[in-house]
Amino acid sequence: MKSLFNLDNPVFQVLSRIADLAVLSILCLVCCLPVVTIGPALVALNKTVYDLTIERGGGILRTYFRAFRSNLRQGIIAGLAGLLALAALVCDFILLRLYYTGGAYTFLICLIYLLGFLVMGVLAFLLPLIGRYENKFSQHFQNALILCIRYLPKTIAMVFLHLLPLLLALFLPNMLVFTLPFWLFFGLGFFAQADAFLLRPVFEMLERPKEEPQEEVPEESDDGESDEQE
Repeated sequence: MKSLFNLDNPVFQVLSRIADLAVLSILCLVCCLPVVTIGPALVALNKTVYDLTIERGGGILRTYFRAFRSNLRQGIIAGLAGLLALAALVCDFILLRLYYTGGAYTFLICLIYLLGFLVMGVLAFLLPLIGRYENKFSQHFQNALILCIRYLPKTIAMVFLHLLPLLLALFLPNMLVFTLPFWLFFGLGFFAQADAFLLRPVFEMLERPKEEPQEEVPEESDDGESDEQE
């Protein structure tokens, strides 16, 4: 009976993680309201949830606001660039629906979908990279683009999860209404937690120290002496 109320009990750990994700989701949503701070808010969210995933202490609020302040500039650039790119693709989509038909329409629509996937895939890697590593924004963007292509299955999974509310709105609107409280109070934390699980092997691979080449040992002859060149 005592083990049931032990704080190390898996049930309490799961409930604690759910509560942390709810707090972080609401906090991130509030920080996104000025719009210009969407980038830093999401960077800080990804950083904090990833630290929770690898069980790194420090307190979620302290970690969140520290990451928000330290990545403010690059986060704003990433957030505004992503919003502008997605807004441009939406405008192109609307124009295509109005003025194009036939084969040209099909080709251009597929191109827009591909570009939209690429933008969201790069952002899925870019925001965690900004929060985790010290680097120039141009280098972060280049690394995110490379990782997005190299780990394409993970990119597809993350983009699908991020688009899940939109897909529900398009194909299962009743389900979206039913799950709306979840998306409002846990959605952002859910996305960040899923991304953390998917990106953890990637970051561990990037941070794995390279093995130093071992020096070749000269072969020894049967009598124990090193072979000599004539």
